[in-house]
Amino acid sequence: MTNTIEDETSRADYILSIAQLLGRYLSNLPTEADRMPMLLEQLAKNDYRLTNRKNMVGHLTASALVINQSYKVLLIHHNGLKRWLQPGGHLNHNEEPESGARRELLEETGLGGQGEITLMHSPHSSAINVLPFDVDTHDIPANPGKGEGEHRHHDFQYIYQLDHKIAQPIVLQEDEVAKYTWVTIDQLATGDYGRRLSRVAAKLKASLA
Repeated sequence: MTNTIEDETSRADYILSIAQLLGRYLSNLPTEADRMPMLLEQLAKNDYRLTNRKNMVGHLTASALVINQSYKVLLIHHNGLKRWLQPGGHLNHNEEPESGARRELLEETGLGGQGEITLMHSPHSSAINVLPFDVDTHDIPANPGKGEGEHRHHDFQYIYQLDHKIAQPIVLQEDEVAKYTWVTIDQLATGDYGRRLSRVAAKLKASLA
């Protein structure tokens, strides 16, 4: 009984922390709430299964957009989705989004260890108030191979600067990633990389201006 109460308290605290993080993000960008009604609804209902990838209503993910010192952005070609994306993936149980973004980057590309990357704060973020650069809800197609139907990802994206002087060679997680490329922010804005990355490119341009 005690363990059950502790588990429920832990889940409730975690959902509250995500709701507070999103609330701080949206306090600076209130119009973006229109893009994520389902995430807001799940948080309002204390949906404890937000980190469960079997939750087809929608579950949490985190991603890392890495910028090198030439201001080019790292993209990987996802084997399952057959698309160019930023590194990222599902959050583990009670994992904070920024920690998840770093972990997924390291797993998928080998980058992120020994000071290779530095978190870039958004215009509304700081060292004591770390906010995602972008939050987005998007549809994911069914994957019969994994027994997954159509569902939604609620993705918290963070931006990192790569220190090329100490960065190790990229080592891809080949079961998930086919190849990688570096593109300029202009290419990210105008290329065939989807609406989300085009929008993020515009935000990047504004923040770096």
